[in-house]
Amino acid sequence: MLNEIQQLLSVQRADQALHEASSHVDRLRAHRQQTEGRIEQERAHVSSLADRFRQLEVESHAKNLEVDDLDMNIRNYQKRLDEGIISFKEMEDLRTKIEMEKGRINRLEDEALERMDSLEGARSALAVARSELGGKEDALRAQIQDVDRQIEAAVAQVAAITTERAGLVAAAPPYLFAQYEALRTKFPNPIAVLDRGTCGGCKLRVSGNTAERVRGGMGIVTCEHCSRVLYLSSD
Repeated sequence: MLNEIQQLLSVQRADQALHEASSHVDRLRAHRQQTEGRIEQERAHVSSLADRFRQLEVESHAKNLEVDDLDMNIRNYQKRLDEGIISFKEMEDLRTKIEMEKGRINRLEDEALERMDSLEGARSALAVARSELGGKEDALRAQIQDVDRQIEAAVAQVAAITTERAGLVAAAPPYLFAQYEALRTKFPNPIAVLDRGTCGGCKLRVSGNTAERVRGGMGIVTCEHCSRVLYLSSD
């Protein structure tokens, strides 16, 4: 294999390794962001439970006041019925109102009890969520610290590969590297193996003349279909 081809292959391997390392850094940073988001979600969950508890408190208090007001109306109607000097029609009206209000107060009392049950359930759920929040946040922060260490190592790897690539580029002929870079704008693998007369990049069969030139090591030979630089594997 020509020395120039070996140089380009080394650069290509470095570029592939750099791409993989950079992608790994991106994935780690995305994972870190997701983990931070989970902390916010846990806090939002507790905040939502607290809002629900306060809402139920207000509703329960309002329902109890409604029951108290209705009970007071019944007592007042009964007092007028027992103590007032009123007509027979007024007495009938008061008795009707009392019966209607008793029916309403029974329903309201049931609703008030339901609200109280819901309130106690919300209180319990909120207490559990608040007690667990600290532990969940600590576990997620520990994950973030671990990801931060992984990011630091991955960034260092990217830097090392970048330095290695710079040395490889400096050793390669400028005109050849310019050709490689032009091809890299179109393909992730500008240097492709010739396998049984077929370009390893575009998977098309090259001409017999092209294949012979590659086999004979006759300079830099490119695929007539995709323009990738071709080489024979040493395996």
